Amino acid sequence: MDNLIAFASRRLVEDESLTPGYVYHDPEDATLPPGPGGRTASGWNLLVGDETDEQLADAGELLMPELEWLIERYPAFGKIVAAGSEGRQFEWDADAGRYTDVGPSTGFPED
Repeated sequence: MDNLIAFASRRLVEDESLTPGYVYHDPEDATLPPGPGGRTASGWNLLVGDETDEQLADAGELLMPELEWLIERYPAFGKIVAAGSEGRQFEWDADAGRYTDVGPSTGFPED
């Protein structure tokens, strides 16, 4: 997993009290050419889950942390990565303490 990155909302990364409420794997992101230092997109995206369209469109609101760091920080997220869940989207179920698969990542859930 060296040099693999994910896209994550700034608020999620900067506030340790938050849990990713919505994560998905975008296979197209995983085909992006490597960036500076050979960093490669893993295809994983982690969001709080309440971001506005404006926040999602603002590149300054997204960070690109190492995938390994995110897996260590969020063990439940690590489980879905380890399970080979590419191309899927997940929502956090706080009551169950785990992610629920909500379908292919090509069609996002309606609000």
